[in-house]
Amino acid sequence: MKPDERSFRIALVADRYVNPRPGEADGIAAAAEAGWGVMQLPSPDYPAGVAARLLAEVAEQAEEFSRHGYDLVLVGEPDGLGKALAAVGLAVPDQIIPARTADIAGFLASRPAPAASSWSWLAPGSSGQPGG
Repeated sequence: MKPDERSFRIALVADRYVNPRPGEADGIAAAAEAGWGVMQLPSPDYPAGVAARLLAEVAEQAEEFSRHGYDLVLVGEPDGLGKALAAVGLAVPDQIIPARTADIAGFLASRPAPAASSWSWLAPGSSGQPGG
């Protein structure tokens, strides 16, 4: 059986860091460098109702990840995310408002290993199931 390669780390990334202008901080590049997954947050250009529905979906996924021991962080300051997270019982995760890609990469790299990454059933040679 192949070892599990997930990082159990998800960065909720504001659109401006997913689609940066030239010379601005690049959240995708930083996450890739640090081995993190990314969930893109809606653009501030979206109509409020559309953004609210998308944030509700992000919050539901974040709650699922959180329940399974993933580390979640926030890159940027998206409007409405706090309200959407609160609706599923989550607080806004640790956050960075970066000036450079290196700021994001350093922030992500400095995080301790999440609880899920130590699950013994994920180890190479395990059955791939909890408890065995």
